[in-house]
Amino acid sequence: MDIQKISGKKCSCGRVHQIPIKDVLIEENALDQAAELVKKTTNQRKIYLTVDQNTKKAAGAELKEKLLKADFEVVEILLKERKGDDHLVPEPGALYKIIENIEHDGYVLACGSGSINDLTAYAAHKMQLPYSIVATAPSMDGYASSVSSITVDGVKQTYNTTPPELIIADLNILKAAPWKLIQSGLGDLLGKVSSLLEWKLGVAIFDEYFCQEAFELVESLLNDLFNNSEKIIAREKEGIEILTKGLIYSGISMMMVGSSRPASGTEHHISHFFDMYAGIFGEHVPTHGIKVGTAALISSDYYLKLLETDFSQFEITHNREAREKEIKAAYLDKADGILELLDQRWEHDLITKDDLLAAEAEIKNNIQEFKEYLLGVETILKDFGFFEREDVKNLNREWLKTAVNHCFEIRFRYTISTLLRQVGLLDKWGEEGIAKLEEKLA
Repeated sequence: MDIQKISGKKCSCGRVHQIPIKDVLIEENALDQAAELVKKTTNQRKIYLTVDQNTKKAAGAELKEKLLKADFEVVEILLKERKGDDHLVPEPGALYKIIENIEHDGYVLACGSGSINDLTAYAAHKMQLPYSIVATAPSMDGYASSVSSITVDGVKQTYNTTPPELIIADLNILKAAPWKLIQSGLGDLLGKVSSLLEWKLGVAIFDEYFCQEAFELVESLLNDLFNNSEKIIAREKEGIEILTKGLIYSGISMMMVGSSRPASGTEHHISHFFDMYAGIFGEHVPTHGIKVGTAALISSDYYLKLLETDFSQFEITHNREAREKEIKAAYLDKADGILELLDQRWEHDLITKDDLLAAEAEIKNNIQEFKEYLLGVETILKDFGFFEREDVKNLNREWLKTAVNHCFEIRFRYTISTLLRQVGLLDKWGEEGIAKLEEKLA
């Protein structure tokens, strides 16, 4: 995909998509080109290089050496995990460490994946400096993102940032990434099966903004994933390239439409809910992509059931008092913010049975077109070893039940979970989805 063919040109959706990323390099030995690419991108000679102990070992030390040989001054910012954590958490303490080491000049370069990228992007944005990212694992879809997720008071908050100018992904480094990070990237990308259907659900019922170009981009990435999953498992160059491209360009699809609509739905909301509870109760949960992939089993099951259901049987109820009571019970000390969100979305989400019946054919046609993907989610998860992971087996079942029943409140976004809540099926189908997961974990 040539970014420049899209950026700044009027799309068939009627918008002009602006993609400020200057270059995406995904190939073997890409690290050898990093210093030269940075030199072509900026006149600054001082580089603020953010790493953690793992990413420094994977690529950061070698990257620093190459930058020094190219006559850059390098200020290394080494971030450390909090005591008791096995990975870096994108929280204010780590963010402040980056900011306090950056002056109002130079160029910011991240070397890492999820947390490093989120923290560095936000710090660079606050300091009004450009930044680029050297990826160390195909673990998440945020490399091209214009937002960062920072955990504040135990809850993931999303903040606007400036996208990277360069994304450099050396396939030799990515092939050697820990298997759990490859699994995580797979889970994040696999979640696009249901998130694309969530987008079309919003279009069918509410006539939401829709971009066919962005939709087809993500769908093509899913197609490549399903057709080449065995190459990813084998860590073949082509397989890791497909996974990495899928993650980066699904991020670009979000940039195209100005939101995460093409890439985030119920499966992501379940993950976000777990992150919130982890913060409240001080417990560890699996990484983002592992949670998303696991939740995709449940969200895909919803759509397969919806395809076989006669919408004329639905009875829609809108009980605000009940929703408020449930939010207070499920969201605990975070309920005030969710109640404010309910105020914003309440009128928007009010649909009638006639609305649903009018959209039935379109919704079912969309699901039918994705049926093979939906049926394939379970197989992909099994092949990638999700059901053997101890952290998935040990998911808190009470949290999972609460997340499945109430995660749709966490964002102003209409999803299949919202619909199932309105027609009184969320408890039943959610319980069946959890039972299906339990069966796979047994």
